[in-house]
Amino acid sequence: MKRNEWLMIGGVVVVALLSWIVIRFVFFQEGKTAVVMLDDRVMLEQDLSEDCEIPIHTQDGYNIFVVKDGTASIQEADCPDQICVNHAGISKKGETIVCLPHRLVVEIQK
Repeated sequence: MKRNEWLMIGGVVVVALLSWIVIRFVFFQEGKTAVVMLDDRVMLEQDLSEDCEIPIHTQDGYNIFVVKDGTASIQEADCPDQICVNHAGISKKGETIVCLPHRLVVEIQK
């Protein structure tokens, strides 16, 4: 390989590393509040520093929303696919858990 090719590869690596740093430390900051929305309406805002277990009943079914050790999750639901229950807990700003059958969204904000 020629010198210019090595410089180009090195430049791509540096840009990729800088992009990863910006994404990791600027966009994915620890959140403070979990917001539970049903059909784009806010049902609940829960501080992540306070552990809780809250049942959420909708016309389509129920979910049990849990905050434990600064992480929000859905512990139980009666939806058929259980994707929201199997989703890992969330704690970083912008992360979401979605239960499509119940039209429920949990998002970390602030």
